[in-house]
Amino acid sequence: MKTNKTLKVLTTSALLASVAAPFGAGVVSANSTNLVNKVLNVKSNYDGEQSASHTLTVKEDDIAFDQTSGETFRVVLPSGVKWKTAPANTPTAKFDLRSDQVLEVTVKGTNTIADDEQVSIPLNFKVDGATGELKLKVESMDSTITSGEYVFAIVGSGSTTAAVDNVKNIGKSGKAGTIRVEETAIGAVADGRNHKVKLKLPSNFRWVTTGTDKTEISTSGGFTSASIVTGESNDNVLVLDVATATGQGRGVLYVTPYIKADKDASYGDVSVNISGPDFSDSDVVVAKYGDWGATIKVEKVEEVLAGKYDENTRTAKITIEESVPGSFVKGRDIDVELPSWVKVTDIKEFTTSGFTTGAPTSGSVDIDGTDNKISIPLGETGGSSTAKIEFKLELSVQADKTGDIEAVISGGGVAEQKAVIAKAVAPVSVALDGEASKVKIGAQAQDAPNIIITELKKGAIEKTTENGSTTNGTIEVKLPDGVKFASVPKVEVVEGDGTIDVDNVRRINNDNVLTIPVKGESVSKPMKIKLSNVKLTVDRTVPEGDIELKVGGNAIVENYKSGKGWLKGNKQNGSSDALDAGEFNTEHAAKVVVAKTVTPAPTDTTATNIVFKLNSKTYTVDGKEFEMDAAPLVGWDRAYLPVRFAANALNVSDDQIVWDDKTSTFTIFKGDRVISGKVGDKFLTVNGAKVPMDVPVWRNKEKTNNRVMVPIRYLANALNAEIEWNKETSEITIQAKK
Repeated sequence: MKTNKTLKVLTTSALLASVAAPFGAGVVSANSTNLVNKVLNVKSNYDGEQSASHTLTVKEDDIAFDQTSGETFRVVLPSGVKWKTAPANTPTAKFDLRSDQVLEVTVKGTNTIADDEQVSIPLNFKVDGATGELKLKVESMDSTITSGEYVFAIVGSGSTTAAVDNVKNIGKSGKAGTIRVEETAIGAVADGRNHKVKLKLPSNFRWVTTGTDKTEISTSGGFTSASIVTGESNDNVLVLDVATATGQGRGVLYVTPYIKADKDASYGDVSVNISGPDFSDSDVVVAKYGDWGATIKVEKVEEVLAGKYDENTRTAKITIEESVPGSFVKGRDIDVELPSWVKVTDIKEFTTSGFTTGAPTSGSVDIDGTDNKISIPLGETGGSSTAKIEFKLELSVQADKTGDIEAVISGGGVAEQKAVIAKAVAPVSVALDGEASKVKIGAQAQDAPNIIITELKKGAIEKTTENGSTTNGTIEVKLPDGVKFASVPKVEVVEGDGTIDVDNVRRINNDNVLTIPVKGESVSKPMKIKLSNVKLTVDRTVPEGDIELKVGGNAIVENYKSGKGWLKGNKQNGSSDALDAGEFNTEHAAKVVVAKTVTPAPTDTTATNIVFKLNSKTYTVDGKEFEMDAAPLVGWDRAYLPVRFAANALNVSDDQIVWDDKTSTFTIFKGDRVISGKVGDKFLTVNGAKVPMDVPVWRNKEKTNNRVMVPIRYLANALNAEIEWNKETSEITIQAKK
């Protein structure tokens, strides 16, 4: 004996299929396939018009059902539905109507499984108050028939429904979406005669019914034909005469409008009102009327890593679509311009639709990786649908830039529009474990806080880079000129699964840069790198203020200019000074103020009477006498003082006075002031600002004994002091300002 198969229920509409638990006691087995051949949409007064073609079929499955087994089962209609008459007996079944709703079916003849026998039951019913979805029940009683519950009809409301499958965009004229007007049930619109239906457009829109491009009308089912009633139709009203016939199924009217807009027509949705004595009143949107132009859509604002070139630098899909067919101008270009800190390196997944001729291709878009702009040449459009261009962009973003990447799209019939196509994010961040330290100018090995470098996306710090290097990628931690790492700090990975080569952490570039080789990239969790025991040496040339530490290196920044180029090996010009495809001049991705410089606190100047005398190598401070190796003198009709001795007299120590013999330049650090001058220049520089003089800085082997001299008045002003000149005694008195 065969094993029973799983219960199977088949209907012509999957949406309307339904299975219920078996009814009745003592069921032997579930061994039939029950099928309602179609689900009728009927009106509330339906009276069996489709009974001949509307059937329930019960087909044997695993076990034969026949008369010798007493195979009798019931078909029960739901409340509000009645059997109109009992079906006529057939060679395979006898039918007995037990009540308005219950029909008993007895199998006739002797059948076997191999005979594949079935019983067909005409569903000759009438609706008597039921609404909505109608389900009949098959009750097995003591037979081997599968019990179940099956949808066989739906009672609709109103006479017709109206819908539009595809709302079209149109300009001054065009084909709108097809209107489908359908009976809610067979015969909902009375059979056997003609019916008028009116379709009305908004004012300032007109039906086009003649010519090559015109409104199209067709019918199916119980609607056998439709024609325009010319005497009753006008510019925005279309009246149709619809013929009906019995026995054809539900009637359907199809209208594909071709319409024109007058000059005063309003932009937006274009609706059609449908009405008639035998048609339900309905409103449907058939088109969107708009001016020439285009819409810009970005599927998703993806995050792209600054400083990189790989799978992390591609945008999501960008779509440029005509507002109405024919908006794009043939022979023109659509320009897509990005910020100056972004370069387009490639275009991907480029597709088009709606072009009648000359559709652009990815090959027609000229991209060499050196520009922040692309131009897309346009072919001809103007067919029945709007033209569309879709693509993704591969980008190279300057390493120190983050934030929205906004594209400006214009040209070729597209009014200027802006759209954010991606968001630039940094590959790493750098922070301090504590406050920025205060360091002194001219002091060595001064403490700095711990430095934390955090990878913001796993794998952003790379071992294998794409800049042409054959060695492992390195992280570079760079200090400004004049500041050095006094020693190699302790470097360790404190979070994540990336690794570094701690044994080969080095200082380079005169100890100004710390290099950290990458041994392994993070895979499951971004890494965090800690630099501790950081010591800084600050020379006397460093001005007061912030000391900014920058983090870069080819493990983090791949698109910094290099000798080999990097983008897919293209445009390798062999010069580290020139920019190859996708390259920038920026070598760091993150920065932080690690320290602030302060000058040593000077001793308070208590002297009230500092006196120099022309041609004398002796000067006094509050009456105390000091010797010099060069005397004040006159040059170019100006009195000059030796720079070092004048500064000493105002409590500037020798270690705060720097002489650069190569450039013949002196620098004085006094409190919050940095003063410098170069022999031969007619200006001093005070805190970065040039102070002009009418005579030069002077140095002469014979006359000044190789001492640098500056005109008294300019030097005093630069040192924040006051002077008094006594012409009769040739004495210069200097006092510090309070």
